[in-house]
Amino acid sequence: MTALLDVQGLSKNFDGLQVSADITLALHPGERCALIGPNGAGKTTFVNLVTGVLAPSAGTIRLAGQDVTRLSAQARVRLGLIRSFQVARLFRSMTVREHLELAVLERERKTFRLFASVRRTPGLADEVAGLLDGMGLVPVADTAVGALAYGQQRLLEIALALALKPKLLILDEPAAGVPHSESHRILDALDRLPPDLAVLMIEHDMDLVFRFAKRIVVLAQGRLLCSGTAQEITTDPRVREVYLGSRANAPH
Repeated sequence: MTALLDVQGLSKNFDGLQVSADITLALHPGERCALIGPNGAGKTTFVNLVTGVLAPSAGTIRLAGQDVTRLSAQARVRLGLIRSFQVARLFRSMTVREHLELAVLERERKTFRLFASVRRTPGLADEVAGLLDGMGLVPVADTAVGALAYGQQRLLEIALALALKPKLLILDEPAAGVPHSESHRILDALDRLPPDLAVLMIEHDMDLVFRFAKRIVVLAQGRLLCSGTAQEITTDPRVREVYLGSRANAPH
């Protein structure tokens, strides 16, 4: 199967300091992959390179066979490479439904007259209804964002990213700030993502990582340390040393 994302020899230097070194990674359509590593491992830098926020010092990035190494972040979004925090910020007075309508209209470049465009856009209501249902947001569809629980706001951010019709979705700590007792709502929503959508998750909640990812990639000191299944990662002595610790729990 042809890789959807193909990263070869990706490196980044800042004033002589190498923060990413010779990273090679491929993701395929429908793959569920997590990127983990200790603080300072280079996860954010890697994602910034892939999404076009930073330009690499060396290496290439291909999306669906197209070289996007020198394309802007917005050009990559138009090609289907979406990062969850790239979506527009949330407006406290707007409802969940209005946010999603606006996101779809922005994708279709019809936001110049928001409410007229809502009425005139075929299929908009059905698409928004599908996004609401997929993220479990139907009960709060007409609630102002300012009244939502924090976990519901994170689900809305994912729904907004999906409204851009990604081919590859990069989830930047989707459970950050969500109480552990509510993290199952995030996992339930992620389980309902389209099966052909490739997902790369950056997350510190290892229980969420183990339950979601079929493959886990570990970065350490800006380099790819290893990759494998949850079981392989938790039993790898190198991972235990640099990240999980000697008492790391096996996935369950």
